[in-house]
Amino acid sequence: MMLNEELNKILNAQNISGLADELKTQFILKKHLEGTGDSLVLTNSLYEATSIFNELKAYNNDVFLFPMDEYLTSVAVAVSPELKVKRLETLNEINSQKKKMIVTNIMGFLKYVPNKETIKKLNVKLKKDETIKRENLEKLIFEFGYTKSSIVTSTGEYSLRGYIIDIFPYNFNNPVRIELFGNQIERIREFDAETQLSKNDIDSIEILPYQEIKSNNNISIIDLLNDPILIKVDSELIDQGIKQLETQMMEYKEQNPEYKAELFHYDDIKTVKTCNIFSFNKPNVLNIQSENIENFSGNYELLKKYLEKNLQQKKQIRIVVKNKSLYEFLKETLSKYVDSNLTIEIGSLNHGFIYGNFIYLSENDIEKNSNISKYTNPIKIGRKIKDFNDIKVGDYVVHAVHGIGIYGGIITLEKSGIKKDYILINYAGNDKVYIPVEKITSVYKYSDAEGTVPKINKLNSVNWQKTKNSIRKKLNDISEQLVKLYAERSLLKSPKYQTFPEEIVFASNFAYEATKDQIKCSEDILNDLKKDIPMDRLLCGDVGFGKTEVAFRAIFNTVMNGYQVAYLCPTTILAKQQYESALSRFKEFPINIRLINRFTTPKNFKNTCEDLANGKIDIIFGTHKLFNSKVEYKNLGLLIIDEEQRFGVAQKEKLKELKKNVNILTLSATPIPRTLKMAMSGIKDLSILDTAPQDRYPVQTYVVEENDLLIKDAIYKELSRKGQVFYLYNNVKNIESETQKIKKLVPEARVCYAHGQLTKHESESIIESFINNEYDVLVCTTIIETGIDIPNVNTLIISNAQNYGLSQLYQLRGRVGRSNKIAYAYLTYNKGKTLTETAIKRLKSIKEFTELGSGYKIAMRDLSIRGAGDILGGEQAGFIDSVGIELYTKMLEEAIRNIKGLPSEEEPDDKPSLINVNTHIKTNYVEEESVRIEIHKLINTIENKKTLEQVKNELEDRFGKIDEDLEIYMYEEWFEKLAEKLKIKQVTENHNHIEIYIPEEFSSKINGEKLFLKMYNINPKFKIRYFSKRIIISLPTTNLEKHYIYYLTELLQEIINDIS
Repeated sequence: MMLNEELNKILNAQNISGLADELKTQFILKKHLEGTGDSLVLTNSLYEATSIFNELKAYNNDVFLFPMDEYLTSVAVAVSPELKVKRLETLNEINSQKKKMIVTNIMGFLKYVPNKETIKKLNVKLKKDETIKRENLEKLIFEFGYTKSSIVTSTGEYSLRGYIIDIFPYNFNNPVRIELFGNQIERIREFDAETQLSKNDIDSIEILPYQEIKSNNNISIIDLLNDPILIKVDSELIDQGIKQLETQMMEYKEQNPEYKAELFHYDDIKTVKTCNIFSFNKPNVLNIQSENIENFSGNYELLKKYLEKNLQQKKQIRIVVKNKSLYEFLKETLSKYVDSNLTIEIGSLNHGFIYGNFIYLSENDIEKNSNISKYTNPIKIGRKIKDFNDIKVGDYVVHAVHGIGIYGGIITLEKSGIKKDYILINYAGNDKVYIPVEKITSVYKYSDAEGTVPKINKLNSVNWQKTKNSIRKKLNDISEQLVKLYAERSLLKSPKYQTFPEEIVFASNFAYEATKDQIKCSEDILNDLKKDIPMDRLLCGDVGFGKTEVAFRAIFNTVMNGYQVAYLCPTTILAKQQYESALSRFKEFPINIRLINRFTTPKNFKNTCEDLANGKIDIIFGTHKLFNSKVEYKNLGLLIIDEEQRFGVAQKEKLKELKKNVNILTLSATPIPRTLKMAMSGIKDLSILDTAPQDRYPVQTYVVEENDLLIKDAIYKELSRKGQVFYLYNNVKNIESETQKIKKLVPEARVCYAHGQLTKHESESIIESFINNEYDVLVCTTIIETGIDIPNVNTLIISNAQNYGLSQLYQLRGRVGRSNKIAYAYLTYNKGKTLTETAIKRLKSIKEFTELGSGYKIAMRDLSIRGAGDILGGEQAGFIDSVGIELYTKMLEEAIRNIKGLPSEEEPDDKPSLINVNTHIKTNYVEEESVRIEIHKLINTIENKKTLEQVKNELEDRFGKIDEDLEIYMYEEWFEKLAEKLKIKQVTENHNHIEIYIPEEFSSKINGEKLFLKMYNINPKFKIRYFSKRIIISLPTTNLEKHYIYYLTELLQEIINDIS
């Protein structure tokens, strides 16, 4: 952006004070542009570094962030990886010859980094047709810090299967598969993390380290730059920060004498050229007076008054906007003010400022939060939830016939030269069952509410059957109710909605990029609204996954069609938050939005009711006040219910009245299992948001030993950026004394506390005050887990984190990191206490979960159970625990099929397969047991030639060429499915021939002559005879060109084709 001459002169100074935020950015850009080499921008804290990085990035693409954790958190036992990967990305960019800017904080500036030579060596490029030994490649990947995994779905993982290596480097958006033939790279291709199938071939891959490599000759980040200039932002704060850091290091060193910090002393780093931006006036420095502009938040009346006042004072005003439509709008709206003293122009300006007689305004000062920095998360998280259905030895499993037992692994047994894989399940009283792997679909992992220990069954006992029968009875009742409700609803009629071009504009105004799931769910809802049957859809999604945006798109379509929307919330706080979000999201459209809650005055309530009845209000937000008999609508088109399970029984009855023939969208933050969605398809419309938004700022997570110094530092750090803190202390008895402790640690902080034993009004009023910024720190129990969204809270401290379940921690952590700031979660544990075995295991899991990255989808079993309970009724939780969620949903699906009059699936049995072939998957093909189980499950899906080819292609794509034994096993699975269709129960096999007995029911339908010709064409050695009204087909099993299974499957398929 072109600044006027006077400002350009000022920015020529080497040292300056009094700069507004935008002028700081312009000063840095000017110094960088005029310099002959690179620039290093140094700030006091990580928060300031990220803020300045975002400002500079808007003007210059060659700016990189080198972020480093603050000192006390750098000694954590586990740290989430996002900042590390950002540093690695920046170090990789430093080797390029282009002129660049690096932004870092004090810790990044002082950090040891490897020299240029070492960095160059760390960049490994592999090309197709090159030669490399497999063991050398694996050694290199391991040394680069990649984690070995059975399946690669997330950044930083690799897996090895025979001559196929999968790896997910952070410089790729998809994982990469390298296929070797001997020592030669035969093929390199990207693959889909979710399906694991190949996408596109590439000629080469650049593998970069996933950990920070140390070298003997350590240097500072500035030593890597070409002819650098050091620009210190808020120089006094940097000096203070360095002193504070040295004090912290001394204190920590006293407590931990063995600790060695890998940091330089500030004075040891030699810098040649330095510029300083000071916060306050100083001697021998150019001191100017400039200030930031207050945001007008889209209030154009306020803007006009501001312009009038300053134009009267003969100020020179320049309005600079990027957006062409806003430029046209402003020219029209402010036309009477435009003269020689006020100009509106298209250009680039992040923020406005006032300097002397000059006022600069940008679109970000005029509009509310219009410029949200798009952070690019270097970590890609696979959608596949690993370790959820992965069965490990010692896990509880459920067999449909035998009940709950303990998984003992895959056992290979050999008989007459044929190797077969079996699943070993141990039952009570040392009973054992060997389930053939072909019957793997009858075995489920036992998933339950966290911490539930199931009762192991005894073989052949009646208890298991009794349990299943009582659940079946209950499920039949639920299914009947659901099917009846669905049938009644489908008889109702509602108007078909249209779509409008304005909806594209509305969607494009969304501040973030919509996830795949958000787009899919929005489409599902819009398709529902186009039908003449009223919508009844449940939208489930974890905290922060974007349910509100999906709901707002449905609201917009409804209002555009001329109907009203009622948005019902369980709490006053949530209603107010959603109301404010709607005001901001719909501000560019002439939509009238109101809120009614317990704070609404009788007069306002009366006016609102009148306006609703007259159709003057488009969207009404409220709590149970919306149930009031005085609330009537002119034409209600959509009812949105946020967290329906949190309403009482009486309120739910009133809801039923309100629901009659209105479109309904229910939102739930409790995830539900996808299996439940499948089971209820065609009865309850469910949409699931399970893709975490990728490019949001990560939540930097630390697992640290509890210490007052760290808590004090974390709170001060958040206060310094005008943020707020959640301090989670789940002990109601001592919460007051803990609050006092925090007040003593940080006397400047305004601290309050809230817990579940307060009345609803008391806790709501405390939280309301906290939302309104009347407090800085909220000491609370897990009440924050439900529904509160406070974007200004970006630090979470959890005391005694080892006492929480993983899924609970995951949800709690989702309460921070919901704005354009880096958020921090400190999971503290008391090292002095003797921890239980469970707590130690949890702590280990927390460490793993933290190191995996901020968006990792952990297996939220207990939440899935809760989600199932929310849909089917809370009393179901006990039934689910007695058989596990997987078998429960399978039984629900079966019950629904029965009530709809659809054919039932037969209960699985343990009978051996009709044909005896090798079903063993060799360990040299796939080593990990969990992946071998996955292959068995995949083979189990084969039911025709097409699915056989699909499975074969997938296996060869993922694991390399299959051998003949594996292909025969796949054909055997196809044969079993064909035999099932023909109800074949008898197959006899001896050492040199095989006979298949076709039942009378099908034998009577077969044309003998046609069959004979088909048999002869497939293999002339086939023989046929007729006995007891049954056709018996025989084939020698020796001296054939290929295994007899190939001929048998082809023949059975032909028979089915003929008689169907």
